[in-house]
Amino acid sequence: MSISFQQIHPINIDAAWSMQPFNGFCLDSRKLEAGQIFIALNSFSQAEKTRQFAQNALDAGALVVISETALGLEKEWTCPTVRQLLGEWQKQYLQHIDPISILRGIAVTGTNGKTTISRLIAELVSSQGQGCAVMGTTGNGILPNLTPSSHTTLDALQLQNALHAYAKQGAAFVALEASSHGLEQGRLNGCEIEIAVYSNLSRDHLDYHGTLEAYAEAKALLFRFTTLKAVVINLDDAYAALMLDAAKANPSQPKILTYSLTQASADYHIADLHYQLSGARFTLIAPSGLYSVQSPLLGHFNVENLLASLIAAEYAGFALADLVQFVPQLQGAPGRMQVIQDAERLFVVDYAHTPDALIQVLTTLKRHVSGQLWAVFGCGGDRDRGKRPLMTQAALDHANPVVLTSDNPRTENPEQIFADMKQNIDFADHTTHEIHDRREAIRFVVEHAQAGDIVVIAGKGHENYQEVDGVRHWFDDVVEVQSAITAQPHSIHSAYPAQ
Repeated sequence: MSISFQQIHPINIDAAWSMQPFNGFCLDSRKLEAGQIFIALNSFSQAEKTRQFAQNALDAGALVVISETALGLEKEWTCPTVRQLLGEWQKQYLQHIDPISILRGIAVTGTNGKTTISRLIAELVSSQGQGCAVMGTTGNGILPNLTPSSHTTLDALQLQNALHAYAKQGAAFVALEASSHGLEQGRLNGCEIEIAVYSNLSRDHLDYHGTLEAYAEAKALLFRFTTLKAVVINLDDAYAALMLDAAKANPSQPKILTYSLTQASADYHIADLHYQLSGARFTLIAPSGLYSVQSPLLGHFNVENLLASLIAAEYAGFALADLVQFVPQLQGAPGRMQVIQDAERLFVVDYAHTPDALIQVLTTLKRHVSGQLWAVFGCGGDRDRGKRPLMTQAALDHANPVVLTSDNPRTENPEQIFADMKQNIDFADHTTHEIHDRREAIRFVVEHAQAGDIVVIAGKGHENYQEVDGVRHWFDDVVEVQSAITAQPHSIHSAYPAQ
């Protein structure tokens, strides 16, 4: 194996390893194989534990340790930027031992919409006879065969390994979610991202980024990839200018494409928008002409998501007219505006776990409801406490009745979470219920919702677990709703993903 690592140390590492096989890189000392290089990242644990992991790797046969900060080991080189370089190294290594065509990447970033847009892109591309992998919150793989994902954006090694595997399985494209964590930590470095999509930005992950501005800057990193050929940006979002500036400064000079539901100045916009319980229909005004679109996806924001997906798929090399014809068959992502309907009521399970996402879901469903609009939600433990009362206020402002319940408490005391959710909130003139057990909360709304009501169960979406005291217990909102309906004198009419 011949890869030059002289950029991280003046010693010619190729020569130092010439008598040993080089078998790639490893991030987990427990999984290390002889002949691998161990990458010691500071975020794994405390410094002393990181050093112990690195020593364990050397004892297990690691050729050398490359660390972010000096650990004081004999066979160690320090490289402060190692996590930014690792993806490219792994791609080179895989191509050396098993050359194959590299997947053409379409990456989506934003607070809300990443999962839906990437999934819709994969469906659209697949409809044109091209294999397309999808990677993100609701699973990884080549449609329709997905496996659960541990993170929205995998670590650099796992990501490159997966992309290589999907290429070997026949995929030509990959649609992947680019999280702010993943972008800032360089997990997507090494990916051949040709098209970058921006949906929107609102408060989230401030426990990690600190400020909304830092969060936005992390998102903007996607538009600095020098492999980009086109970028797709939502002109209606307040942070669109930041993303546009990043794209314009990109030395690769990607084609910049904008979309909007309100501004005719955008490259792609719409007219004659009509909402139905079966979805939405509208006229798409594109540079290549006018197109009549019938979407099965519920909600205002899903019109935005679909628009972004169509543009990205078109610039991947497919005719917009052909893509539009397939739109009525779109499925979308599980747990994203997923509908469970009995004869008289509509229950919607959605992943909305930020104030803005919850507002979007509730606002869009107001257009459809003839009775009451319910909101059932909780807040995750060990996360940004500041957004908890904002979630409650969002629910109170846009729904009635409102049910406060548990989400994933994780290791935090649930009583503290509920206290935060209620801090400085005026509950006057609102019908509210506080039911700590999420299963009981779902049973309560199924029992009490009346004909014509829509019930939104928000926060967990596709997740099939509830994490309490650090332990994940099986729990699926969709299954719980279906079970509760079955126990009532109503029959389930349908259950399908609508986002």
